[in-house]
Amino acid sequence: MAIGRRFRVQSVDMKLLHKGWIFCLVLMIMLTACSENGQVLPLVSAPDPQSRFDFSIPEGWQSQVTGDISTYTPPDYDGSEEDLRVLLYLAPTNTLDTAQHIDAAEPLIQEFLSNNLDEAYEVINQSETKVDRYPTVQLDIAKPHQDSYMLGQVVIVAMPGVVVIMLGTGIQADWEAFLPTFHAMLKDFHLISAFTPTPPQS
Repeated sequence: MAIGRRFRVQSVDMKLLHKGWIFCLVLMIMLTACSENGQVLPLVSAPDPQSRFDFSIPEGWQSQVTGDISTYTPPDYDGSEEDLRVLLYLAPTNTLDTAQHIDAAEPLIQEFLSNNLDEAYEVINQSETKVDRYPTVQLDIAKPHQDSYMLGQVVIVAMPGVVVIMLGTGIQADWEAFLPTFHAMLKDFHLISAFTPTPPQS
C-alpha cells in the first residue's frame, strides 16, 4: 500500500494543475451527469506480442506496439487529437524492493505522461480502484477544445516490479459514450510476466 500512496502524490506532478475553480467545477458537474451513460462495446482478446499481459479491446479496433507502449484505436482512426485512443504503457523496474521500485518508477511515469499529454490537460477528479487486484489511481482529465472538451482518464496501477499506465482520451461526446467500454477493458487486463529481477550482488 505504500507504493500506492506514493504514486498518488508523485504521479500528478505533470503540470496538470487547476487554472480556475469555475472551470474545474463545470467539468466535474459534467462528468458526474454524463459518466457511464454509454453501452459496453463487444470486446475481443488482444494478446501482447511479448506475452507480458492479457488484454481485451473493442471488436474491430487496431493495435500497434512501439517499444513499451501499446496503442489501440478504432477502425476509423486518422490520427486526429479528437479521435478515441487508448495507450497501455508497461515498463519493468526489474526490482521487487519497494524503495528501489519507486525510485525507478517515478521518472518512467513522468516521461510517459509528458510525452503523451499536453500541458493544457487538467486533473479534475481523482479516485481509487483496482486493476488485476492491485491498487490503482484513476485521474479524470480534461481540457477545452474548440466549442467542446477533450476528456480522458489516466490509470496508474501500483504493481511491484513494473510500471503499468493506461491512458484513454477523446472528444467529449465520444469519450462519454466510450467510458463504460474503457472500464471494461481495465477489468480485462491481467499481468503475466513483465520483469526479471536482478539477483543481489555477492
